[in-house]
Amino acid sequence: MSKIVERAVAIQLTEYLSANDLLPSLQSAYRKRHSTETAFLRVWSDILEAADEQRVTVLAMLDLSSAFDCVGHTILLRRLQFCAGLTDVVLEWISSFLGRTQQIE
Repeated sequence: MSKIVERAVAIQLTEYLSANDLLPSLQSAYRKRHSTETAFLRVWSDILEAADEQRVTVLAMLDLSSAFDCVGHTILLRRLQFCAGLTDVVLEWISSFLGRTQQIE
């Protein structure tokens, strides 16, 4: 049941962030019709454009696949409060969710 609730909250939060233009314009994660493929195509397009204009291009790759594990919960909650405008019950629910661990049976 908790997975269903989590999914519903994720959908509502993503829609709220998108509707209020709170996501960076070039962010591909957690957005409809955006994927690693669209991100790659954007980068490839920028590289080709730079080559056409005879500009030097440098590409640095950074793997952030485990970055969420390093984000402090307090910092995340404050960002959600001050940057996204989330308050009270929503922040409390997210806070309780962040403290959970997965049970292996």
